[in-house]
Order: sequence, then structure tokens, then C-alpha cells
Amino acid sequence: MATRQEEDATKNDEKSTSIVETADFETAIANTGNVSTAFLWGYLADNYGRRLLLLSGCFLLTVITVASSFSQVFWLLVVFKFFGGVISCGPFVLMLTYMAEFTSTLHRTRIMMMNAIYNSLGFITVPALAWAIIRQPWSWTLFGGYIVFNSWRVFIVACAVPSFIAGCFLLFFDESPKFLMSQGRREEALNVFKRIYSLNTGKHPDTFPVKSLVDEKKQNGDILTPNGDVPNRNHSTDMKQFLRKPYIGRILLVISIQYGGLWGMSTIRLWLPQILAILEEYTSLYKSQTENVFLCDMMASRTGAQAVVNATMNVTTSEECVPVQFGDTTFIYNIIVGVVAAVWNLSANMIVGYFCKKNVLKFGYVLCACCMASMYWSINMEIVLALSSIFIGCNQMVIIALLSTVVELFPTNMRTTAMSLTMMLGRVSALTGNLTFPVFLEINCAMPFFFIAAISLLCALLAFFIPDTTGKALE
Repeated sequence: MATRQEEDATKNDEKSTSIVETADFETAIANTGNVSTAFLWGYLADNYGRRLLLLSGCFLLTVITVASSFSQVFWLLVVFKFFGGVISCGPFVLMLTYMAEFTSTLHRTRIMMMNAIYNSLGFITVPALAWAIIRQPWSWTLFGGYIVFNSWRVFIVACAVPSFIAGCFLLFFDESPKFLMSQGRREEALNVFKRIYSLNTGKHPDTFPVKSLVDEKKQNGDILTPNGDVPNRNHSTDMKQFLRKPYIGRILLVISIQYGGLWGMSTIRLWLPQILAILEEYTSLYKSQTENVFLCDMMASRTGAQAVVNATMNVTTSEECVPVQFGDTTFIYNIIVGVVAAVWNLSANMIVGYFCKKNVLKFGYVLCACCMASMYWSINMEIVLALSSIFIGCNQMVIIALLSTVVELFPTNMRTTAMSLTMMLGRVSALTGNLTFPVFLEINCAMPFFFIAAISLLCALLAFFIPDTTGKALE
């Protein structure tokens, strides 16, 4: 009987390994798609507008996501994942810029920080949906057996719903008035302001007290044609501004901070389910031997990391990382991470008005470093869960604070490109962190945790050099 159980366990481990390796590969492919077109999205948005690209991105992402659910071969799923990454990069960056240009200086920081709350809600709904749908024994055969549609494909379709709803809402929105003004389209921008005024106050648009807008093109010294356009406009001229002072120093600073911050957050977010699964399995196998056992001791049973294991425990190490099956506890704990992160960001949103974003960055990254260093000495799943929840929630807060600072550091014709460059380097760091984390684990279990803590402290140090944008109007 024992031999049969061992064979079943081996089969389950092999199946789990295949699933996790596939998931990691798909994540890498999606990140590659993000990185490959991040600059293009920003360039197009800064020259041709925000709304049209947002609309196109949301609906295209819906189509690609739904189409990927019908993939019957792995290579086709990979192709859809890549193009999904290409498309999804645009709406996220564009939405932050779009929101910032629709809000006043007084409320902009709070509105931007609310994005972190909605990101946290994603951490709640995605594992909750996965837990509710993927575990179901659903399976349908379509078109005479050519297509098999089962539960995980239903989950993919469910993930396409938010982008479709967002696209439908955007049909009722206007182009950014700040972008319209930067293009010399003052009458269109004024009509947008009138509509916003009417929606906010309930009054007729014609009662809007502002009757004309400043011509930003003339302020910038552009020579205009009779219809308000710049003749023979060379778009590449805008790109050269990133190589001039003060913008070159600003862009290098923010992308360095973003690179370090997303290295830590993306790595822990991607590997947390696997870490929790390992701890869950260890706890169930060695219930009587979990007292005063640190995180690395428990992970050594699966990762083969060089941890000092108590001599009284019978722990079998392995040269290769063998992922385990995810139990219900793993799903529940990932939902808890999302809830804690959402509560954390909601609290931060309430007090951020009393602190400048520069101080939020410094405090946030120091706290992230403390959480990551403390995780090494965790003795149970609950402590790991608490520290990782605070770490992820705090990272979401500082990332949004940094992006809202980027919005205010660059003028309208550079803003989305700057955001895209910042996010592009962040995606590269996420991919790098995901690949290096298991390598560091094999060298020494403490190495990845203290390395991420050190990076967070470096980000806090770099935050001292960011210009204070409190109360700064958009250029």
C-alpha cells in the first residue's frame, strides 16, 4: 500500500511540476510582450491621443483573451499570451496618464493612489475565481471533438470580462483635455471641460465660467498653420527631449527606482503561491516538528536550498526544485494577501494627503526592506502570510506613488512615453527577478530575501533625489 501511495505522489509531483513550469513560461512570454511594445504605446499616446488607444487596447485584449481559451495546442496558447502581453501593456499605462490629466492638483494624488486599491482587489478576485472555477469538473466537446472546453478555459474567459466592461465605459468618455490643449485643439478641450462641469454641477454647459483656454502651442514657441497645427511636425524631436536636462536625470532616476521596486514585488508575488504550497505541505507532513523551524528549513524539504536543518528532523532534500500541488489553504491565503493589501492601500490613501509622495516612497521602501528581511526568520505560514501581505501592499503603494510622480515630472507630449519607459524597465526587472529567485535559492536560501531587502533600501535612498511635486500643476 505504501508503495502505491508513493507512486501516486510521484505522479502528482510530475503533473504539478509540468503545470508550474508551464505557468512560469507563460508569465515570461506575457512579460516579453509587455516589454516589446511599451515604448510604442507611449509614443503613440503622446502623439495621437489617449482615448482611442485605450478603447482599442481594452477591446483587443478582450478578443485575444477569449480566443486564447480555445487554444488546443501549447504553441498557440503561447502566441496568444505574447499578444495579450503586447496589448495589456497599453491600457494600464494609458489609464494612469488619462486619470491624472482629468483631475485637479488638489485631488490628483488621492485619485492616483486609488489605483493601488484596485490592484489589490485583483489579488482577491483572481484567486477567488480560480478557486471557484478551475476546481470544477466541467468539460465540453465542441465541433465534433476538435475543441475541448473545460474549467480552466472558463476561467480565462472570466478574466476577459473586466477589460470588456472597461472598454464599454470608455465609450462614454472624452479625450484628455490636457492632450487636446497640447495639440492646439482648444475648442475641443473647452467642450470637454464644459461637459465635465455640467456632469459635476448639474448646470447647463454654457454656464461654465471659463470662456477661452490658453494656447499652449504659442506658449511653447511653435509656428502654427491657420487650422492650429504644427507644419511638418517631426515626432522624433519629442524623443530627443529625454536626452536633455532636466529630463534625462529624471527618467534615469525613476526607472532605476521602478526597476528595483518591481524586482522585489513581482518576484514575491509570483513565487508566493509556490512558497505557501511548500509550507502547507511541510506543515501537514511534519506537524510535530514545526516548532522553532524557520522558513528556509521548511523550504529545504523541497528546494534543496542550503539551510541549516534541525538534526532531529528527517527531511529529505532534493537537488531540483519540485513544486507541489496547491491545496485549498494556498488559495485562501492568496486571497488574504489581496485583502490585507487592499486594506493597507485604503489606509494609505486616507493619509497620503498629509505626506508628500517623496516621503511615501522613502517610508514605503524602508518598510518593504524590513518585511523582506524579517521573512527569513518566519517560523510558520501565518507570519509569512502577514509579512508578504504588507510587503506586496506597500510595494503597490510606492509603485503608484512613483508613477503619479512621473506624471507630474514630464510635460504632456512626453508624459505617457515616460510612463511607458518606466513600466517597461519594471517588466524587465519582474522577468529578471522571476528567473533569478530559484537560482539564489539554490546558492543559499537567505540570499534572495536579503537581496530584495537590500534593493528596497537602495530604492529608498534614491527616493531622496526625486524632486518634490507636491501641489505642482501638470506641464
